[in-house]
Amino acid sequence: MRRNKLWHLLVTLGIILPLAACAPQFTWATPTPASTSAPPFTNTPPPTDAARLPVPTFIPPIRVQIFRDLVTLQASGVGYEEACKDIARRWGITVDAVKAIDAEGIEKGWLTPTPEATPTSGPPTATPVPTLTVEEQLAQSLHAPWAAEDWEEVIGLVARILAINPHYDDMVQKLYAAHVNYGRQFASEGNPEGAKWEFIRALEVKPDGGEAALELWILAGRPTRIVTPILPLPTATPTPIPPTLPPAPCPSPPGTTLVQAQVERVIDGDTIKVNIAGRSYKVRYIGIDTPETREPGGAEATAMNEELVGGKVVRLEKDVSETDRYGRLLRYVWVGDLMVNAELVWLGCAQVSTYPPDVKYVDCFLRLQREARQAGRMCGLTPTPSPSTQPSPPPCDCSGDIYNCSGFSTHAEAQACYEYCKSLGRGDIHRLDSDNDGIACESLL
Repeated sequence: MRRNKLWHLLVTLGIILPLAACAPQFTWATPTPASTSAPPFTNTPPPTDAARLPVPTFIPPIRVQIFRDLVTLQASGVGYEEACKDIARRWGITVDAVKAIDAEGIEKGWLTPTPEATPTSGPPTATPVPTLTVEEQLAQSLHAPWAAEDWEEVIGLVARILAINPHYDDMVQKLYAAHVNYGRQFASEGNPEGAKWEFIRALEVKPDGGEAALELWILAGRPTRIVTPILPLPTATPTPIPPTLPPAPCPSPPGTTLVQAQVERVIDGDTIKVNIAGRSYKVRYIGIDTPETREPGGAEATAMNEELVGGKVVRLEKDVSETDRYGRLLRYVWVGDLMVNAELVWLGCAQVSTYPPDVKYVDCFLRLQREARQAGRMCGLTPTPSPSTQPSPPPCDCSGDIYNCSGFSTHAEAQACYEYCKSLGRGDIHRLDSDNDGIACESLL
């Protein structure tokens, strides 16, 4: 018994004596009379040798943003521990680091006072903190590399901003423009593979991007009628970016309903198969006709259609009719701001072939067809005329009203005369189109 008591005494002394040796020395202060005034306010930080939780080495504005994110999350009803874990996951830091930043924010008064707060007597309010967020700091740093055309640096900065806030400002448009500019830079340096990769990445960012789609089309060896300026840095208030594409030759009227579809397969020059909301449909282009695949020019028209829409997300515009007699949807097909129907006519891959009542763009199609014929375009190929080739005679005389529908043996002859006179600026001088729908002598159909 006595041995056990001695053993407990030695253990107790072995614990207390080392602690007493490490305890800070102090003396009792003489009590002072109570003062009637409040003690002066101090905001002295703890001693530098005091134990502190690890704090990530972010710049102060980022620590402020982490603190504010934590406060906002708690204000939404999330518990303190859960909020700390969520913020830690979001910023890639430890929960202890979040708590340390929280303690620092409370100590330094990082919460900006609200306008409704009423002034109170007592300690002065903390100095307002910097208002720039991480996204704002990175966005401000975009201007220099954009001006220097350092597209790799620009893409990296924008990607960091979108990783923090996927909806910040118009960063998606900036990322798309940067990829397009980077691709053009590669192309100008003679690196088509690098250019192709950047244009593909641009379309992944913005599937309906007309600039990137046309650049890929040009890389495939097709002729171009466009200029390619550097896309400017979009501002917080978006400004129109100079488009690579010229204004749409057949612009769609405002308020037109367009249905999005994914192209599954290009069947021929004027027919595609698409997927709309999980269902497959065949789509026949309105207002044009291309040769069948096995006919002369058919393979070229199919290849051009593949270049324009193959594997892409397109938008479909209805005219009046829903389907043709074969059950195919009748539609105008848009890729970005480019109407594929009109582009095929302009390139000489298709000829105008309209059937009432679907004649919404017939005048535009006829104008583009006239331009293609005058330029000698044949689906991307410009033939060299033979010196012995004699110009074909005009289809009719447009000097006055001297014909009527009974004077033509076929509808094709009447339509050719009608289009020829319109191309000369004489309009429907023979009054072959009585209902002004762009179709001459419908009685001959």
